[in-house]
Amino acid sequence: MHSMTAVATAHTTSPPAIGGWGILAVIALIAVMSRKNNPQAERRPGKLRALWRAVVGLVGVVWSVVRFYGGRELRGEPRSDATFLRPGRPVQAPGPVAPAVSLESIAAAPPKVSLVKPRRRAPRPWARSTAAWIETYSGRGAQALDWAVRAVLWCVRAAGRVWRVLRAVWRVLRAIYGFLAPIVATIARVTRLWHCWPYAARGLARLAMTAALLGLLVPAWRTWTIVLLVLALGAVVAAAHRFQPKPPGDDAVYGPRLWAILRDDLGLPEDEQRENWLRLPERLAAPDARILLRLPWTFRGSEIERGQVGDLINSRLPGEWVGRYSFTGEHFTAVYTHKPPPKPPAPTPEPPAAVDIWDPKVQEILAALGPDEFYLGQDENDQPVIQKMADEQAHWALSVGSGGGKSATLQWLAIQMLMKRGTVVPIDPKMVSLTPLIGIQGVHSYINPEAPQDMRRVILWVAEVVKARNYEKKKKIRTAFEPVYVFLEECNELADLLKEEYTASKQSGDPAGDPIWRDGVAKVLRLGREVNVHIIAVFQDFKDTQFGGVSLVPLFPFKILGSYSERQWKRIIGTNIPMPPVQKKAGRMVLVLDTGDVTRIQVPYAPWDPEKTKDENQRAAYERLTAYYKELRATHGYSTEGLYSAPPEPSPEVAPALVRALSRDTGAEGRIGGLEGGRSEETAGHGVTLPEGVTGPVTAPRDRLRLIPGQAAPEGSEGPLEAPRLLSIAEIAREMQARGYDIEAGLIRQHKRRRESTGFPAGIEIDGAEKFTLAQLITFYEQRGIEKRENGGEETKQDDAV
Repeated sequence: MHSMTAVATAHTTSPPAIGGWGILAVIALIAVMSRKNNPQAERRPGKLRALWRAVVGLVGVVWSVVRFYGGRELRGEPRSDATFLRPGRPVQAPGPVAPAVSLESIAAAPPKVSLVKPRRRAPRPWARSTAAWIETYSGRGAQALDWAVRAVLWCVRAAGRVWRVLRAVWRVLRAIYGFLAPIVATIARVTRLWHCWPYAARGLARLAMTAALLGLLVPAWRTWTIVLLVLALGAVVAAAHRFQPKPPGDDAVYGPRLWAILRDDLGLPEDEQRENWLRLPERLAAPDARILLRLPWTFRGSEIERGQVGDLINSRLPGEWVGRYSFTGEHFTAVYTHKPPPKPPAPTPEPPAAVDIWDPKVQEILAALGPDEFYLGQDENDQPVIQKMADEQAHWALSVGSGGGKSATLQWLAIQMLMKRGTVVPIDPKMVSLTPLIGIQGVHSYINPEAPQDMRRVILWVAEVVKARNYEKKKKIRTAFEPVYVFLEECNELADLLKEEYTASKQSGDPAGDPIWRDGVAKVLRLGREVNVHIIAVFQDFKDTQFGGVSLVPLFPFKILGSYSERQWKRIIGTNIPMPPVQKKAGRMVLVLDTGDVTRIQVPYAPWDPEKTKDENQRAAYERLTAYYKELRATHGYSTEGLYSAPPEPSPEVAPALVRALSRDTGAEGRIGGLEGGRSEETAGHGVTLPEGVTGPVTAPRDRLRLIPGQAAPEGSEGPLEAPRLLSIAEIAREMQARGYDIEAGLIRQHKRRRESTGFPAGIEIDGAEKFTLAQLITFYEQRGIEKRENGGEETKQDDAV
């Protein structure tokens, strides 16, 4: 009882309450006080005076007992407004207010130390070298050093074990503390609020304490009293654990401090109650949390005032809040709610995953196209994208990475070109993309990288066609022309081939850069759109230095990109047009105009059978496309009107040197042996054992050898009465190789440039190019010591001067 009353009277100025053992002292005190404060009792007779004192003392004792077990304060005024059955709230006693915790004490508080074991790092190099030296040291004092190291290691291990034990004990104590601390705090909080208990609860507690005291004093009752006390303690602990007080809500934590600032900002008196002006939710993190603020009549509601109040709430309360103000009705109010999260961006529409060429809808779109219109594919909304190949967009540039569907795109464009009765001129130094077009009427393919002069001649031929058509249009001889489409596939590779060929045949006084891009390609790009001549170029890099210094970028205002990278986009398109997301998918293209319009499409292509291999699918697609090309040409027709002359005939393809040198006696890939017409081992009699004195007959060859195209004499060779043909150096080199001379066009050009020292014969100049007869150069080289290969022997080279 003494401890309870001491706690109850802590931090107060009233005297301590009287305990159960002080009842007799209270009775004596009452008797003395009644005697001292009752003067009439002094005047009464002795017996009556004694009786009065006894009655007064008895009444005082009874009143003290009733007051004690009735739960009232035995001395002083009540410190709460509690009643017999209702708990109360503390009555604020006048006195100094306890000072708040200073910021200095918070700043000077020791930091929390983490007991988490840090991750072990690898030993330092010096530690490893030191350990290795200790282990390998065998000089003087090695035994003592070994003992010292062992002792140190044992101490370290022992310290580690002690540390782990202490850490485990600390974890156990921390767990126990984590369990008991809330219970002890709850009991202490309830005991500290003794003066707020209802009188019935306090009286019952005092009665229980008196009964426990009597039970402990009487030996017969002591055992049962201890048992009951243990059970009561367990019940108290369980009740304290069950009825732990909830932590204060956000309204109790943030409300008073926020109100202290708002009251000044709103110009309210200091005696205004917070409950009348500001109401915070118990949990600010609740989704439906609302902050209610009543505004004074003087609040004007300007943007500055609203911003000040909103900034204060957002700076002092967690989360982001937006206010809704109301200035109608009896009171002005502001309701702050959580700022709604930003709406997720709408998913970007994507073009369809695949578009089948043979789909009836695709065929309907193709049938409805105009003369200049090309159907490129389906866009993000699954709508057809149709682009005119005319006016500013008469020439197109493509930049498609590996696996992006470049070949399928070019083949898809070729389908529509054939439907427009166009002449198609594919120039492909890699011989891959436009293979299905080979052999189609009106398609003139130049796909041999060993004959770059053919590609040069056809580009110049297209430039001449453009020149002739512009002349006829200017003279109003003809104003409409059939289209001509030129594919410049792999322009960077093509530029390298043409540059090598130009450098090998360049004469003194010729320009350093290859003029084919200025006199051929650039001229077609600038003048071809007026006469229905178009270039579709495939680039990997737009470098003007690679194309003879001619700036080709402005001449292609319409570009198609696929499977590109960020670096390629910045180099080809620039940074003024935002780059769409990159998708490495076959047929997924991006159409870009110089105006900034960007469209993502899916190009139609023939679907593949998943049960077949890639080669089988590609072979089947090529065969079907070739048949479709022939059908389109037969359906829509073809006209050579407006071409003025046939395109240059491609040079006959010559087999590579390794293929020409293979023996045909044992197969196409046999060992290097006799040439065509020579005798085999069996024919010559080698390896055959005959009886002595018998000469074996020379038998016929085992089998006739099949010729490689171009290895025998060329078809249509001139007869004895025909005029000799004038050929270029490249054509003469191929003819000489076909006749058995191992000579290259580059060597002939070197001899031509060194004509004064080598005696190279003079030719005949036709259209600015010097040409020769085949017999003329054969005679020159035979005189120089280069002979034909005969009977399997290699040619002899005796031209030391060369």
